Amino acid sequence: MEHIDFFNFFRIVLEIFVSVYATVVTMQSLYGWFVFLSGSDRHVSLMRQYVVLQGLRLRFRNFWGDVLVCIGLSIVLLMLWHAHRLVEGIDPFIYQHVIRLTKPH
Repeated sequence: MEHIDFFNFFRIVLEIFVSVYATVVTMQSLYGWFVFLSGSDRHVSLMRQYVVLQGLRLRFRNFWGDVLVCIGLSIVLLMLWHAHRLVEGIDPFIYQHVIRLTKPH
C-alpha cells in the first residue's frame, strides 16, 4: 500500500479552499463597491468624488512601513514554502526504509 502523507494532503486542500474563498469574497466586495459608487444619487456622487480625491492624494512615503511589512511577510512565506519543499524531499527516503522494515520476509 502506498503511503499517503496527510500533512501534504491537508495543506493542498487548505490552499485550494482558502484561495477560492479569498477570491470570491474579494470579488463580491469589489462588485458591491462598484455598484454602490456607480449610483446617480447626489450623496453617492459626492462619495465617489471623495474616494477619487483620496486616491489621488495618496503619498507613497506614508506607506513605506506597510510596504516593508508586506515584503517581510513575503520573505517569510517564501522561506516556509522552501521548508515545505525540503520536508517533501525527505519523506520518500524515510518511508522507503519504513516500508522495507515492516514488510514480512
